[in-house]
Amino acid sequence: MRKTILTIALIAGLALPAQLLAGHSSAILGAEGYFAGALPPPGAHFINYLMYYHAGELNDHKGDKKSMDFQADVAAEVLRGIYISDIKILGANLGWHLIVPLAYMEMEIKDVPAPRVIDDSRASIGDIDFSPFLLGWHTELFHVVVGLDIIAPTGQYNRKHFPVNIGNNHWTFEPALAVSMIHPSGVSASVKLMYDIHTKNTDGVNPDNGAKADYLTGQQFHLDYNAGYMIVDNFRLGVCGYYLIGLQDDKLDGTKVSDSKEQVLAVGPSAMYSFNPGLHLVAKVQFETLAENRSEGTKGWLKLIYSF
Repeated sequence: MRKTILTIALIAGLALPAQLLAGHSSAILGAEGYFAGALPPPGAHFINYLMYYHAGELNDHKGDKKSMDFQADVAAEVLRGIYISDIKILGANLGWHLIVPLAYMEMEIKDVPAPRVIDDSRASIGDIDFSPFLLGWHTELFHVVVGLDIIAPTGQYNRKHFPVNIGNNHWTFEPALAVSMIHPSGVSASVKLMYDIHTKNTDGVNPDNGAKADYLTGQQFHLDYNAGYMIVDNFRLGVCGYYLIGLQDDKLDGTKVSDSKEQVLAVGPSAMYSFNPGLHLVAKVQFETLAENRSEGTKGWLKLIYSF
């Protein structure tokens, strides 16, 4: 019977580094798109993300498919609350947000480097993401947001369950910059740039012997992008995706793990329908390619944006 992996949507894809090592990216890949740089007006806002991910390929550091039986399906719901105040800092509105993922994970991998078969499942709240500040500037054509996201190790984690864990057991600090161009003609384009700095997982796993070890995931850069056009009133079509690249190798007990940097590129179609100024629905599909040290698959999003 074919088993699958269901893992956390906050990670937005299954990140299993080289030789199934203990480092995991906390990067949120592909969640943002239309108007990513346009901070909403003062008040309370809610976004509900539904995400599904499927992959049947796990790639090594060269981008070649690993010779193992691997299947992955990711399904989760992510709840995001946003509050924008009337406070102005350098002409920008000040805001905050909180992201809470809910996830279920099930995994089976055969012919892993160690002589064993992984077949396990987990369900838990994921690693919570919160922002101590968001700052948004607006002009008639361009919109800009800067902020800092902090991803806390709140998800289920147990070293003995490696690699079937929903949480990463380390903090991630992520400065971000998002820019959107929204033209009166109906053309729009957005990009969100993020840089991830991870802390050490002091209860990690040495993949060679399964013993407890300190594991530090290397720093990473990633971006989400979207370009679209309003083909009829309130309905936009476009192209979207994301890109992630590791800038540093991981470290195991202070020693560099060679060829452990991750990479992935995704592209696909997107659509957005605005029921009214306070209610929007976004749907998109993203096809991954050029994956290194991680799975390569297809991801789908359904995103409901509501302003109170």
